[in-house]
Order: sequence, then C-alpha cells, then structure tokens
Amino acid sequence: MEETGLKHIKKYSDKKLVTLVLQKREEASWVLVSRYQDKIRKFIMQLVPDPDDASDISQEAFEKAFQMIGSYDPQYAFSTWLYTIARNSCIDFMRRKRLNVRSLDSFTAGEEIVGKDSYVPSPEDHLIFEQEIDKLKREIEHLPELYRAVAEMRFIHEYAYEEIAKELNLPLGTVKTRIRRAKEHLHKNGRFDIDILS
Repeated sequence: MEETGLKHIKKYSDKKLVTLVLQKREEASWVLVSRYQDKIRKFIMQLVPDPDDASDISQEAFEKAFQMIGSYDPQYAFSTWLYTIARNSCIDFMRRKRLNVRSLDSFTAGEEIVGKDSYVPSPEDHLIFEQEIDKLKREIEHLPELYRAVAEMRFIHEYAYEEIAKELNLPLGTVKTRIRRAKEHLHKNGRFDIDILS
C-alpha cells in the first residue's frame, strides 16, 4: 500500500506531486510551495526588489500556478514552468504599477508585455526552455563520468534523490554528494538564462 503522509510525499518528484495536486491532494500543493517558495521569491526580487511587493507577487504566482495546473505539460520541467509564471506575474505587476524597477530589455528580446492572463507559458517560452535544456544536456556530457548519470536524472528528468539512489543502487548520501558536485561543475562551466539546476 502506498504511503500517503506528508513526510513521505516530500520525497516525491515534482511531476508526481503535480499528479497528486490534480487529484485534489492538498498536501502535495504544500510540498511544492515549500520546495520553491524561497527560490521563487529570490528570483522575483531580482526584478522587483521591494520585499513586500516580492512576497505579494510570489503568492500571486503560486495561486496562478495551481489555478492553471491542468495546463502544465509534463514534458517540461515543472520548475521552469513555475519560473515563467513568476516572471510573467512580475511583468503584470510592473505594468499595473508602472514601476521603473528594471529595464524590460532584460527580458527576452522582442517579448510583448501582455495583460493579466500572460502567466500561461507561451510557445516562445517553451522554446526558450528547450534551448536551455539542450544547453544543459551538452554541459552534462562534459561532466566527469562519475557525475553524468545523477546529473541527467536530477536536472533533466527531475528524479527525486531517493529515486536516483534506488535506480543506481547507491547510498542516498553518495547521490546527494554527486549531485552537489555536478551542480558546482555546471554552474562553473555553463551559463544558464533560467534556474534549471534545482
């Protein structure tokens, strides 16, 4: 019988948690929020540096994400989908408030500033993600052999640490160490436009 406690599902991958959210499992929503709320808020503060505004936008982004969870395409990383919603929420906020917090030139060249429904990732957004994932795959191929498998499973396929340990028959501590070192290599050698090393 599948374990259902909050402590247990904290180990689940993002995609499995999304499946549970679609089944109206509220605890899965809490796990996703706790997993990403600090990262999302930090990302938003790069665009809207006021802490109170950043907190409001972060909350709005999560609300939009769960409202639109049925539109999430699991062929893409959940994290990049969520970052897109957060970024578009920032754009909407800046448009509403007419804040001059950061030049919009920092966004994708030619990107149109759209209205309140802009949080649904567009085909152009998915193209950007695909390009970033392709870049990441190329960087993983250049990692020391020891780190390649864990890096691909974690950063490309979004396996949970426990799933990687089971699949590769490795101690959990070893998996965590290799992923940490792989991430260090990737940050050192690659430049990514979105945060895909979660």
